[in-house]
Amino acid sequence: GRYLFMNEQCARELSVYREQALGNTDRDLLSAELAEQFMANDQRVWESGSLLTVEEQVPQADGVHTSLVQKFLLRDNQGIPYALSGIALDITPHLRLESAIQASEARLQLAQSAANIAVFDWDIAAQKGVWSPELERIWGLPGGSFDGTAEAWQRLIHPDDLASAHAGIRRSLEDPTAPSEFEYRIVRSDGAVRWIYAKAKTLCDAEGRAVRVVGVNLDITDRKEGQLRLERSAEELEAQVEDRTRDLVHSQKRLRVLATELNLAEQRERKRLATELHDHLQQMLVLGKLTIGQGKRLADGVPAYEQIFKKVNDIFSDALTYTRTLVSDLSPTVLRDQGLAAALRWLGASMRKHEQTVTVTVSEDRDLRLPEDQVILLFQSVRELLINSAKHAGTGQAALVMEQQEGNLRITVSDKGKGFDFAAVTSVAVAAGTASGGISSKYGLLSIQERMRALGGSFDIHSVPGQGTTATLLLPLAKDGEVGSKVKASGPKRGSSSTFASTMQSTAPQIRVLLVDDHIMVRQGLRAILDAYADIELVGEAANGEEALQLVDQLRPTVVVMDINMPKMDGIEATGWIKRRYPDTIVVGLSVNASKENEEAMMRAGAVGLMTKESAVEQLYDVIKEAVKKG
Repeated sequence: GRYLFMNEQCARELSVYREQALGNTDRDLLSAELAEQFMANDQRVWESGSLLTVEEQVPQADGVHTSLVQKFLLRDNQGIPYALSGIALDITPHLRLESAIQASEARLQLAQSAANIAVFDWDIAAQKGVWSPELERIWGLPGGSFDGTAEAWQRLIHPDDLASAHAGIRRSLEDPTAPSEFEYRIVRSDGAVRWIYAKAKTLCDAEGRAVRVVGVNLDITDRKEGQLRLERSAEELEAQVEDRTRDLVHSQKRLRVLATELNLAEQRERKRLATELHDHLQQMLVLGKLTIGQGKRLADGVPAYEQIFKKVNDIFSDALTYTRTLVSDLSPTVLRDQGLAAALRWLGASMRKHEQTVTVTVSEDRDLRLPEDQVILLFQSVRELLINSAKHAGTGQAALVMEQQEGNLRITVSDKGKGFDFAAVTSVAVAAGTASGGISSKYGLLSIQERMRALGGSFDIHSVPGQGTTATLLLPLAKDGEVGSKVKASGPKRGSSSTFASTMQSTAPQIRVLLVDDHIMVRQGLRAILDAYADIELVGEAANGEEALQLVDQLRPTVVVMDINMPKMDGIEATGWIKRRYPDTIVVGLSVNASKENEEAMMRAGAVGLMTKESAVEQLYDVIKEAVKKG
C-alpha cells in the first residue's frame, strides 16, 4: 500500500508533494475519507486481478473534481502481481458541460411544450429524420413512433397540400442562406385536420454542400380557422354591403327619377295654369279692351262716357299687366316658345326685380335642340342659382354664360360677392345628413345636383369667402343622329281647316288683311276694329299657323296679322314660311306678351314688328297703313 511512483499531474490533483508521496500510504497523505475510497477500489483490483474502471471524487480548491480512473495489476515474468497501477483522467469539465446541456435541453423542452413548438432534424445523406416529442404530439403520433422516413412524413400531409409542403422544403434547399416559411394541413391518425406552420433552414458543410435541414413546426389550427372565419365573415359582410349599396343606389336612382318627375310635374302644372291664363283669361281681357276701344269711339264727345270707358280700360290694362306677370312667374312663355337661349336672356333681364344686374352671354346656335324636360330643369336650376346670388352675394351683380364645348352644353353662373366656406358648409351638411357627394343643401344646391345627375350631366360649385362663387352646369349634348327632342316638321301640313275665307272681291284699291289667332273672340274683336276702316278688306281668318299658310296660298293677302302662340304651328314659324314663299306679304306680329325676345324672334322670321293685343285698338290700323306704305 505504499506509493512507488507518482507523476507531477497526479501530485497536483491530490494536492501533495511528489517526493513526500514516495514510500507513504494513502492514510499518510490523504484525508481518512479519501484514503478509504482509494484503498477500497485498490482492494477490489487485488481481489479480482482484473482491470477496474471507476470514478473517484477528489476535493480541490475550486470544488470536488471527478476523475475517471483505470486501476490494474502489474505482473512479473511469471505472472505474479507485484504492484498496482492507476491512470486518472479529470472529467469534471465534461460532467459540468453535460449537466449544463441537460439543463438546457430540459428548459428547451419546457419552452417547446409551453409554446407548442416542435423541432425536426433531417439528415440529407442518410435520408433520415429525427422528431422531437413535441412534434410527434402535434402530429398525433405516440412518443418515439416516428420512424424518421420521408414516406412517414408524407403520409400524414393532406393530399391537397402535399405540393405546397414539398415546395417549401425545396425553397430551403435552393437557398440555404434564408429560412423557408410555409403552411400546410395534416390529417392525424384520429382523422383530425390540423394546420401546420413550418420554418426550415438548410445547413451546409465546409464545402457548401447541403447536409441537414432543421426547423420547427407550430400548430396554427386555431389561428388559421379564426382567419378563415374572419375571411368568410368579411366576404359575407362585403356581399351584404354590395347588396345594401346596390339597393341604396337603386333607391337613389328611383328617388332621383321621382324627384325629377315631381319637378317636371310641377312645371307641367305651372305651364298648364299659365296656358289657361294666357289662352282664356288674358284673351278675354284683351277682348274686353278691344270692346272698350270700340265704345270709346262711340262715346267720343260725351265726357261722362269717356271717363267711364277710360276707367274701365285702365282696369283691363292693370288686369292684363298682372296676368302677364303671373304667367311669367308660373311658366315664362319665352321658355316655351323660343327655347333656352332666349329664356336665359329674359331671366337675366327679369332679375332686376330682385335688384340684381345680370350680364348674359349666350352663344346663338339655331341647331341646339333640347328635350323639354332638359330645358325646364336647366332653366329652373339657373334661376335658383341667380336667386341665391341675389340673396347672398351682396354685390347686386352676376354673370351668366351659356356655351357649347366639346359636345357639352356648359352654363356658368358667377359673382364676385361674399362667397362662403364651402368645406365648412359641406361638413355641417354631412353631419346633419343633408349632403350628397360634397354638395350642401343649404342653398338648394343638392336639388340642383340631383337634377343634373338625372339628366346625365354634372354640377360643380367653387366658392371662397370674399372671392365670390362660380357654379357650373354641364350637360352632354346628343350626338348626330340622336334626337333629343321632337323637331318640328319641315313644312306645313295640308288638310281641312276651320278657316273663314272671304270670297268677296272689291273693285276699290283696298288692303287685304288675313287675321290669324287661335281665339275666336280675339279674331272677332280685331274684325270689329278693322271693319270700321273703309280701306281695309278682311279676306279671311285662321286659327293656327298651318291654316294661315293654306289661306295665304289661296287668298294672297296684303297683310297677315299673326298671333305668336298657337297650336300645331306657332306664329314665328308660320311667318318664316310665308316670307320665304311670298316675300312681299306683310306680317304684323300680335301677342299678349310682346317681350323683347318675342319681338326679335318675329322680326328674324320676317315680320315688320310685334305689338300687344291690347294696343291693337288704337294702333293696329296705323301699323298696317305704315307697313303697306313702306311696302
